[in-house]
Amino acid sequence: MVILELNNVSAGYGKDEIIHNISFKLEKGFFLGIIGPNGSGKSTLLRVVSRVIKKYKGEIFFYGTEIRKISNRLLSRKISFLPSDIEIAYPYTVKELLIMARYPFLTGLQNPSARDLNVINYVIHQMELTKFLDRTIFQMSEGEKQRVLLAQCLVQEPELLMLDEPTSHLDIGFQFGFLDLLKKLQEQSSLSILAVLHDLNLASQYCDNLLLLENGSIVKFGDVKDVIKFEIIEKVYKTNVLVYPHPISKKPYVFGVPECWKNLT
Repeated sequence: MVILELNNVSAGYGKDEIIHNISFKLEKGFFLGIIGPNGSGKSTLLRVVSRVIKKYKGEIFFYGTEIRKISNRLLSRKISFLPSDIEIAYPYTVKELLIMARYPFLTGLQNPSARDLNVINYVIHQMELTKFLDRTIFQMSEGEKQRVLLAQCLVQEPELLMLDEPTSHLDIGFQFGFLDLLKKLQEQSSLSILAVLHDLNLASQYCDNLLLLENGSIVKFGDVKDVIKFEIIEKVYKTNVLVYPHPISKKPYVFGVPECWKNLT
């Protein structure tokens, strides 16, 4: 079943068009990674699908319905979006932030129900946030903030989770832990994931399919093994690489080849 489909979508900021004629389908329960050099339109694409950018050419379908026809409230019950540049101006506690994430399911000034609290407590346990509940967001490291913001997304019980560079502030241990949790959620609840990832190797090891962008257009879309090829990566990223199968997963693994190594060969 297709959960998300884009047909010839173009969009940007003001008169500047950043993405051009983007078309792809995301199957329910799949993890699709968006990769590409800086400035290739990755974040813009997520902002269009999440309706942060409201004006676009083409069509975007969520379960077959054009998203322009879906109310913000209903869409917020189905789709969660974690941008890379989110700023929280008020010193909310972690507990308060998680309760806020259930607002799309509440009516007026209604208090969270027992089910709402059960969902929140489950996410708190999964994300290991118990000791942080009474801390304000300003009292947390960047990595801890990222975990809280992901927890906010998960509290919405989304069917589609969209993430913009979700591992950018995490050390290697939390990067693996973060993505392992996403894979677990994907497998247990058929969660569909659309994520911008800068690290090609994380994208290769965790994603089912990849969408490679360059200058706002699709260069390649498909299975990881069809996208992560040395000739494609070298051309798009304009750098020398080697690509070999990972010894355990057998998925492609990218090794950069710095210019200073040329004298070593």
